[in-house]
Amino acid sequence: MNGHPLCGKCTYWLKSAQRKGFLTNKVSICSLICGSNYLTKYVVKNENKKIYEKVKHFSNGNGRSNYIENNINIMHLGSRAYLLKNYALKKRRRNNIRIRRKNKKKNIFNFVRINYSFDFIKKLMICSLLIYGINNYVMDMTLTSGSSMCPLINKNGVILFYICDFSLRLYYELRNIFIYNYLTFLHKFYIIIHRNFQHTNLTSINNRILEKIEIMKKKIKENKNIYKRGDVVLLTSPVNNKKRVCKRIIAIENDKLFIDNFKSFVEIPKDNIWVEGDNKMDSFDSRNYGYVHVNMIIGRVFFLIDPFKNFSLIHRNKNYTMELDRFLFLSS
Repeated sequence: MNGHPLCGKCTYWLKSAQRKGFLTNKVSICSLICGSNYLTKYVVKNENKKIYEKVKHFSNGNGRSNYIENNINIMHLGSRAYLLKNYALKKRRRNNIRIRRKNKKKNIFNFVRINYSFDFIKKLMICSLLIYGINNYVMDMTLTSGSSMCPLINKNGVILFYICDFSLRLYYELRNIFIYNYLTFLHKFYIIIHRNFQHTNLTSINNRILEKIEIMKKKIKENKNIYKRGDVVLLTSPVNNKKRVCKRIIAIENDKLFIDNFKSFVEIPKDNIWVEGDNKMDSFDSRNYGYVHVNMIIGRVFFLIDPFKNFSLIHRNKNYTMELDRFLFLSS
C-alpha cells in the first residue's frame, strides 16, 4: 500500500474510535491523508465534530499517536456526558407527562374551566335552577310499578314521561287567548262584508266565515277542561300525600256515571275528576276513595319506556275506549 508512513496508525486509531461508537459508517468521498486516493473517510457525529477536526489535523501532520488517543478519550467522555444529559431530560419529560395525566384523572370537574370560584358557583346555580325549572314546570319522568294499569303498564316497572300541570295550563290559556282574538277578527270581518257588500260571491265568503266561527266556538268549549276522558295522569294519592299513583280519567266535571260499588249514579262536581285503573279487578282508585280534585294532578303521561317490551306513546284516542253504557249524562 502506497502512502504516508502515518497512514497505518491513523486508520488504526480511527477504527478504534468507530468501535467505541463516536463515528458513523464510512463514506468513500475523499482520502483522509494527503496523496492517498483509495483510503476512506470516517464522518464523525455532529456533537464531536470539533474534536474530530483536531484528530484529522494531527493525522495529516507530524503529531504523535498518543495525542490522537487522548483526543479520542476526550471524545468518549464528551459523548458520554451528552448521552447522560439527554437521558436525564427524557426521564424528566416522561415524569412530567405522568404527573399531568394523574392530575387530569384526579380533577373531577376537568370539563369546566374554573378560572374563578365565583364564576363556577354562578354556572352551577344557573344549571341547577334550569334543571329544577324543567323538572317541576315543564316535563319530568318517574319510575312506576304495579298491576293496576295492566296491560298498558307492566307490573314489573316502567319509566313514565309526563308533561307537568303548570305547562299544560299555560298552554291552554295561551291557546284560548289566540282563539278569542281570532274569533273577534272573523266576527268583525264578517260584519264589514255583510253591511257594505251584497254580491253573491261575497255571500259564499260570509258563509265560510260563519263556519269557521262555529268551529272556533267548539274548540273553546273543548279547551274548557284541560284533562279529558281517557287521559292517563300521574297524581298525588288521596290516601297518602307522599305517594304518587298513575290512573286513567274516566269522567270529568258535570258527568253522571254509574258506579258498581255504589250501585247508583254519581255526579262529578266542578273541578273534580273520576279516576280508575285499567285492571279494574286489582286497582285501588276512585271507587274506593271517591272523586279527586284536579289540583292533585301532577301531570299528564305522554310517553312510556318498558325495558321488558318496548317504548310507546300514550294517547286517549289510542289506548282507551269509552264505556258509554256507564254514563247517564256527558258534559261537553
